[in-house]
Amino acid sequence: MNKLPEQLYREIENPLSIVNAKDEFIILDNPVLSPFANYPYKNDWIIATLCEQGSAKGKVNLREYNIESNGFIIILPGQVIGGSALSPDFKGKMIMVSPHFAEGINLGASLRLTKSVERKPYYLFPDEAAIAFRNFIELCKSLILLKGDSNILETLQVLSRGFFMGMEEFITHQEPLPKLAEGQSSDLAEDFLNLVELEYRRHRDLSYYASRLCKSAKYLSRVIMEATGRSATDWIERCVIMDAKAQLSSTQKRVSEISDDLSFASPSFFGKYFKRLTGLSPRDFRELEKSSILK
Repeated sequence: MNKLPEQLYREIENPLSIVNAKDEFIILDNPVLSPFANYPYKNDWIIATLCEQGSAKGKVNLREYNIESNGFIIILPGQVIGGSALSPDFKGKMIMVSPHFAEGINLGASLRLTKSVERKPYYLFPDEAAIAFRNFIELCKSLILLKGDSNILETLQVLSRGFFMGMEEFITHQEPLPKLAEGQSSDLAEDFLNLVELEYRRHRDLSYYASRLCKSAKYLSRVIMEATGRSATDWIERCVIMDAKAQLSSTQKRVSEISDDLSFASPSFFGKYFKRLTGLSPRDFRELEKSSILK
């Protein structure tokens, strides 16, 4: 069974906002989120949200995004979703697409689109793009509510692929939002943070990132500290621990599987790394999370 609907139904306070096509393609129309949602968790779905009124706030991996009116954000499978909040006057539309459904869309064939969204998930839409998304949602919603269509998922897959293909040129040419303060140092810091988000599961060594960015490790460390107030190594460790915590708290994976997913040499090495940075072993952290949810 797909995991997201279980998480979703715990968070949504107005269930009538949910339009569900067989737990594969889910529309939320002006949802109200519970303030007690269980975060962070490892996302396996494609989630696209348009803010039409008010504002929203949320984290994708460690980056916080403030989403304003006509703001559009896409969250991809494998990314970690942090705490989110909606303003009292929030209105917006969201679609959630399961991994199985996404296979039929075959968005992975558009490497340019997926790579662009990985690096910059948030965009400020002009009115024309916002209208296009709203029309797409309304058409999908109407078809789902017709009932009795045994081919509804195939129909929605065709519509979804057409929409995202149509938006590809627009999305891949947009500037990322938000950015750090202007300047050469902040540009390097932005490049570093983007690279860490893409590579932290495979590389935890600062020298790797320095080499990729054609800088010395010493220079990179100084720039990141000045631009962000945190060391470069701290950013790498925070991404690794964030992912580990999300998998421990929101999946049934064994510790050894999480260790492999994060490219540790062994579960023992992973356990020592995790305990050094959190004060708990992975198993103790998981038990603590379970007990806190049950309270």
